[in-house]
Amino acid sequence: MNPGYAGRQELPENLKVLFRGVTMMQPDRRIIMMVKLSSVGFTNSENLSFKFNELYKLCEEQLSAQRHYDFGLRNILSVLRTAGNSKRQEREEHKEEAIISRTLRDMNLSKFVAQDIPLFMSLLKDIFPKNPNPPKKAYKEIEKSVRGIMKQRNIQDIPDWFIKIV
Repeated sequence: MNPGYAGRQELPENLKVLFRGVTMMQPDRRIIMMVKLSSVGFTNSENLSFKFNELYKLCEEQLSAQRHYDFGLRNILSVLRTAGNSKRQEREEHKEEAIISRTLRDMNLSKFVAQDIPLFMSLLKDIFPKNPNPPKKAYKEIEKSVRGIMKQRNIQDIPDWFIKIV
């Protein structure tokens, strides 16, 4: 039914003849990003959507091909939803680029294999030069709980893995 999407299969030929073909266009992700950013209160949505779109385009082209990497609309909308929540919590106009940069880093970094992390961080720094290292958002309750479980199970606290967990 949707052959390009993971886990889906082609319809058998005997069923295909019962349905007429439907052709669809690939959506313009940048416009979707711009509208969603505007709808959650970002004032610089045009510039941010361009940067966001370019980052994902470069990630698709340059990062290694892993089955679990997702740079499609589902992931984009998830990142935008999280960025919108952060924007509402922080309410500072001058931090919009930092919010997007941090959200993109935090929501994607945990998915990447070790060899792709330096390239992703380099792409992020190139596209968001004003915010090369946006501050990590603190999740105090989650971090405290995770550290407690790690101590309880005698798991070594390695900073890179702790960030992936959070």
